[in-house]
Amino acid sequence: MTKIYDAVVIGAGPAGLTTAIFAAERGASIALLESAPQVGGAMLINRGQLSGAGSKLQEERGIKDTPQRHFDDAIRISRGTASREFLELAVGLQGPFIDWLMDHGFEMAENMPRIIHGHEAYDEARTYWGREDGVSLVKVLRPMLEAHVAAGRVDVFTNTSAQTLLRDEKGAVNGVRTEDGRDYFGRAVVLASGGYAANPTLFSRLHEGATLWSGSYKYSSGRGLEMGEDAGGEIILKETFLPNFGGFLDHTLEQPRYRAPGGLTPQDRPPWEIVVNREGKRFYREDNESVDERTELLIEQTESLGFVIFDEAIRCEAPSIFSYFPDKAERFFEPEGVIESADSLAALAEKCGIDAKNLEATVEKYNRAVASGVDAEFGRSHMPRPISQGPFYALPIVSYTVRGYAGLKVDLDFRVRSKDGQAVQGLYAVGEVLGSLLSGKGSVGGMSLTPALVFGRYLGERLPIG
Repeated sequence: MTKIYDAVVIGAGPAGLTTAIFAAERGASIALLESAPQVGGAMLINRGQLSGAGSKLQEERGIKDTPQRHFDDAIRISRGTASREFLELAVGLQGPFIDWLMDHGFEMAENMPRIIHGHEAYDEARTYWGREDGVSLVKVLRPMLEAHVAAGRVDVFTNTSAQTLLRDEKGAVNGVRTEDGRDYFGRAVVLASGGYAANPTLFSRLHEGATLWSGSYKYSSGRGLEMGEDAGGEIILKETFLPNFGGFLDHTLEQPRYRAPGGLTPQDRPPWEIVVNREGKRFYREDNESVDERTELLIEQTESLGFVIFDEAIRCEAPSIFSYFPDKAERFFEPEGVIESADSLAALAEKCGIDAKNLEATVEKYNRAVASGVDAEFGRSHMPRPISQGPFYALPIVSYTVRGYAGLKVDLDFRVRSKDGQAVQGLYAVGEVLGSLLSGKGSVGGMSLTPALVFGRYLGERLPIG
């Protein structure tokens, strides 16, 4: 006899885990499908950055914060493009969720919460992460899931990729067929399958041919988004496309991907280098503190690509540009690393495919600005020394993507909606598959992972069961 679950949850990342756990706490039967070999999703590889107002940790530090202030900050940072109704729901849930994590053994990193300048900063310190980054979250959630598995409430199927949604005779979604031809049936199906930042074809389709430089979990295929669309769901938020600024290819990882070096954030490390495009020209003020402005300018360059140019003296004297990974800094200069070097600017340009004459002229012009103390071209103020002592170095940087921007349209019950506004019966979506609902066209810290966790919990506590 075919087993019919209360819900089939596709994806065992942050949203899928909390949906399954909190639905199972109510006695629901859950089939949890995950394409990777283990549960955890992108939490296994990312910083695990959270945000939340009104937490006990804030209170202990004398930080008087409220969900309303969190809401106001997010609207400001997103320049009014975040969804107000979903943002209002999220900020009311996130602070209490931080407390819940702490009550359940979450190992918080030191000196939390903090104000982080990798994006337009919050006015209050309300950003958190664990001692082991995203893995700290997995260590809280996985034992809870395992307890439900042991009790027979949740069946977990790893290495299982969902392929097609199934429908009953009335047209309601009632299951999923996997790539290997197996069918899983449920009274509801929840798409919690993450984003599409590892799928260059889908990325290009959604964003008018944009180049994908992926910093994402390799299982972020976007299949959930495609299945939701195939079932009649509407894809929205394509226009919020705004990748992260200045990623480099980290070859030291088991799964090499693009990530920020840390030292390109001028609030944390004023710039010593210059950044040029393939034409060998500077295209922004390197000490511009707005990451959104820097990103938009980088996107405009050929292939969304730039080169951080510096010399031997800067390498020796400046704080490391790899401030996020100081223990690895020298490894990025290895032959298999991404940094190119040469004894002359012309030779460096040839290695990198940069216009050599323009690069030489750009460096000469910058060095004159250093000598005079005035950067007439861009107005940069921090210019500690010229770029004049070989060997010379180039670090390629890109506008890289770690999350999806487009997403499925849902209502406040997280039911997938069609273009005509009707609910797709039986189908729910939560997490990154909703796109940049909470950040809009901005980079609102903690407003990707934390809403995935709290909205998954919210849905799990409300899914129809029985």
